[in-house]
Amino acid sequence: MKRTAPPARRALLAALATLGLGIPCCAGGNFAPSSEVEGLRVLAVTADAPYVAAPLGDGVTFEMTYADAPGAGAGPRPVEIMWLGGCVNPPVGIDEHIGCLPQLLGAAREFAPGGAAENGENEETEGAPRLFDRDDLTAEQSGEPGKARFKMVLPDDILEGAQPTETGSVYSTAYVFFTVCAGRTRVATAPAEAGFPLECVGEDGSVLGPDSFVVGYTQVYVFRDKRTNTNPPIDGFTLKLEDSEVTPGEGGLPVVKRCVRPEAQVQGCGPTEPAADECTTYEIEALVPPGAAEEDVEAAGLGGPPVREAIWVDYYTDGGGFDGARRLVSDTVTGARGGNGTTWTPPSEPGRVSLWAVVHDTRGGASVIRREVQVE
Repeated sequence: MKRTAPPARRALLAALATLGLGIPCCAGGNFAPSSEVEGLRVLAVTADAPYVAAPLGDGVTFEMTYADAPGAGAGPRPVEIMWLGGCVNPPVGIDEHIGCLPQLLGAAREFAPGGAAENGENEETEGAPRLFDRDDLTAEQSGEPGKARFKMVLPDDILEGAQPTETGSVYSTAYVFFTVCAGRTRVATAPAEAGFPLECVGEDGSVLGPDSFVVGYTQVYVFRDKRTNTNPPIDGFTLKLEDSEVTPGEGGLPVVKRCVRPEAQVQGCGPTEPAADECTTYEIEALVPPGAAEEDVEAAGLGGPPVREAIWVDYYTDGGGFDGARRLVSDTVTGARGGNGTTWTPPSEPGRVSLWAVVHDTRGGASVIRREVQVE
């Protein structure tokens, strides 16, 4: 069993957390910020055990939070979610997940006509864990945290052949790939051109684009010293106006004022500057306990002083916008910073709007919370 190199993704996440910057408006052209949900988006895939401690019999459960906002007054669509597991310790490379391609191709064939997925031959049995799965979700389930789930059982010999890193840690890793399709998923007719063995098609059989088809992956780790990592907790999600929590309306949701701007002010990439009486802004904050950051043994290195993981929060919405959508919660050196919130400006159209906060740590942990708001 081959061992993967220390993932570059961890270093990238650490760098992002240290910056603690807001997401920019756009990078040329009229692009919406990535915090504004347009089309089909996967906001988070969380594992109940980002670091899996042996014994491995219970497996790992993955939960997905996605949102669909097709725009032009259209509501969310039903979606089909595919899970492809079974890739453990792919060959070492710059992008280790590329080494999962043989397993992906094999699993994808099970979704072809007559394959195991179609015939129901995918039930987990002793010694034969479930490697792929299909979820059909309704339009009403869009945006609800953790509605799609997949359980993957790891092999008992996952650490066999693993060699220590420079810091002395011995670990293995397992990958799960996923697709979300606002149509039906099928084996790609031209996998080389598609870049992935599956594709998403509409009712007329036409291949759908990225606003209707999302592909991604996540991974978990198993360490020989049985270290664990707990997903960062979230104690609540506040929505305030002038330091007071917004009052719920008759429907039980907090009610906010819509933002009315002259047409000329919403063009271009630069921030708008509405008059004070045109747009009311609100303060939102994901409440993370001060002691949420756990010790990061790997980051400390051999004989180094204790280091805690960094934690940050990403905010998302399907209506309105933020004054900075990424906030650093806890630094590796100074610890909890306080003031994890940001400013949200409601949209100009009335209706129900969702706000999400996804809290991450630099060791693959994540938690999600959603709050719905009525815009009048």
